[in-house]
Amino acid sequence: MYRVNTLALAVACALSASVSAQTANQNETLEEVNVTVSPLAKSADAVAAPVSVLNGDALRKSASATLGQTLNSQLGVANASFGGGVGLPVIRGQSANRVKILSDNLDVADASNTSSDHAASIEPLLANSIEILRGPAALRYGSGAIGGVVNVIDGRIPSKVPEALEGAVEMRHDTANEQDAGVFRLQGGAGSLAWYLDGVYRENGNTQIPGLAILEHEEHEEHEGEEAHEEEFNTDGFVGNTNARAKSGSAGLSWVTDSGFIGLSVNRLENNYGIPLGTHAHHDEEEGEEHALEEEHAHEEHEEEAGVRIDLVQTRYDLKGEHDFGDDYWDKLSFRLGHTDYEHVELEPHEDHFHEGTKFTNDAWESRIELTHDDGGEWRGAYGLQLSRKDFAAIGDEAFIRPSVTRAIGAFTMKEREWGKWHLDLGARLENVNVEPEYGNDKDFDLIGLSAALQYFLAEHQHLSLGLTSAERAPVAEELFADGAHLAESRYIIGDENLDKENSINLELGYHHHNKEASGWHAAKVEANVFYNRIGDYIYAANTGLVDEESEFDIYGYANRDATFYGAEASVQFPLAAGLSLTLFGDSVRASFDDRIAGESRDVPRLPPLRYGFALGGDYDSWNWQWRNTRATEQDRAGAFEESTDAYTRMDLTAQYNFKLAGNDAVVFANARNLLDEEIRNSTSLLRDYAPEAGRSIEAGVRFHF
Repeated sequence: MYRVNTLALAVACALSASVSAQTANQNETLEEVNVTVSPLAKSADAVAAPVSVLNGDALRKSASATLGQTLNSQLGVANASFGGGVGLPVIRGQSANRVKILSDNLDVADASNTSSDHAASIEPLLANSIEILRGPAALRYGSGAIGGVVNVIDGRIPSKVPEALEGAVEMRHDTANEQDAGVFRLQGGAGSLAWYLDGVYRENGNTQIPGLAILEHEEHEEHEGEEAHEEEFNTDGFVGNTNARAKSGSAGLSWVTDSGFIGLSVNRLENNYGIPLGTHAHHDEEEGEEHALEEEHAHEEHEEEAGVRIDLVQTRYDLKGEHDFGDDYWDKLSFRLGHTDYEHVELEPHEDHFHEGTKFTNDAWESRIELTHDDGGEWRGAYGLQLSRKDFAAIGDEAFIRPSVTRAIGAFTMKEREWGKWHLDLGARLENVNVEPEYGNDKDFDLIGLSAALQYFLAEHQHLSLGLTSAERAPVAEELFADGAHLAESRYIIGDENLDKENSINLELGYHHHNKEASGWHAAKVEANVFYNRIGDYIYAANTGLVDEESEFDIYGYANRDATFYGAEASVQFPLAAGLSLTLFGDSVRASFDDRIAGESRDVPRLPPLRYGFALGGDYDSWNWQWRNTRATEQDRAGAFEESTDAYTRMDLTAQYNFKLAGNDAVVFANARNLLDEEIRNSTSLLRDYAPEAGRSIEAGVRFHF
């Protein structure tokens, strides 16, 4: 397996270098957009770190019910799914507390990093764009971004006054789970005031799959109780209890002047989704009988089958402002303030009704202020201050995490300069994180982050980059204080109050070529990155191989252990005749623990497999299409006491037609997914043996702009 991965990565990197003078489809038009992950108003093509931006038609085609599923086709990003209602992004093998999910540059402040069954409180269908920064971003966003950042830009707080009323309406249907979704967006203004409204409603049934939901491993056949439990809850052709219903709405208002703006927005999100059957069950005979499904009636009764549900409600308030100094030195002052009131309840079936089980709450505040300068001379840069407070609690008989308050304060600076063909970025951050449990001793961590990146421009639109980052991460509350059975994950989790902070050294080498204004082969879009990341005192939930007698769940204990991650990503897009374009892509990450434990694997668990493939597309005046084929290899490096996942080939086809309706733009689109009807089980998912990805499906819809 090692030889296969190494060969594939070598071919991908060599291929990227060999076509550095080639191009993407010359008919493709991309708007130059400055990414917000850089405070210095830089485009994604100019940022030294590997940044991807998903917007426009590409975002609309990829947008799904979960953030992880939306980003699954991006380089270096995988999906940690937990049934149809949950999908969290995995960046280069890092997830949860190492990947920061942001809503317009502020933490979403939900409970998605606490457990794999907790959905991110983000609605991808309402996003204007999504920025993905692969690799450490702790310098600007704090220790929770030691592995990467996903920043969802929504436009709820307008920064300018529209010249006229603008809006969009979209309706779509997906056969994968009979999902119906509707979205609207409306913005306008007068004088110095600008306003914004949006809303979305989604409802779906159970996820349709090819074959059985629960995978029965041959080596586990001797466990008769476990096998009986799986058969009791198994379903054929669908994943039971994965229906969901969600709605979200936002309103924003801004006062805009010649030198800046200040605005406020409010968002309300409600999401009710089911946990797949067989994963959240009490080991009690009477309750087992209540939950049991009759195999011969499974298809007829799957809409009424009883299973545990998550009822999530979040209200978010955001204040945002910018002021342009118009000064020869000081450039811009920007600030953000956000408050999140988050709550979700695990609803457990009891006879003919549901009763409330464990309740998770998070009352969070975060603020950040940034000041940029540019004197037109050698150096330009930014200074920033970030403050946050999170009051988190899990309440109920099944609460496995001690309530706690986490406070963080961080200050950072970023500097850059150019000379000749060289470009240098430098940065530093000091941060203090304090975790105060409801009972017991506080935990206090001082963190330091340093970064340096050097770019050499071979031509105006072509550069090499070398980056070195040192970052530290403080353990979070669940890693420190967890102690109890987590029924949703079927795990007994034990924290460790003596955990040390993580320290990461990341080395990155990249090549980028993208000339949007060129034609023919000179408009190449080529991206290739090789990275090496050594994490000292890496914190992970280790499968101990032991079983808790009361809950009968496997025991997982958080521990420190040095680990090394390394891998590569490459994408090459170049044109063919008659408006066609061809893209070749691949990504891979490997990770292993540095020390050896007798009888245990050194592999870090739940990593994505090697992926590679191609996409053939056509772009014409009124319509475009793309055929995408992705091969994921077997993941046989699953980690200690974990199961491997099989290889699969995923084939997708998208198409859209643009036309005018009453003088306004309109689009009809269709997305055919998993055309080969493959059984796809994500190696990154804790639920891979219970809930595979959807089978063959078609999503179609219409979108109007005015």
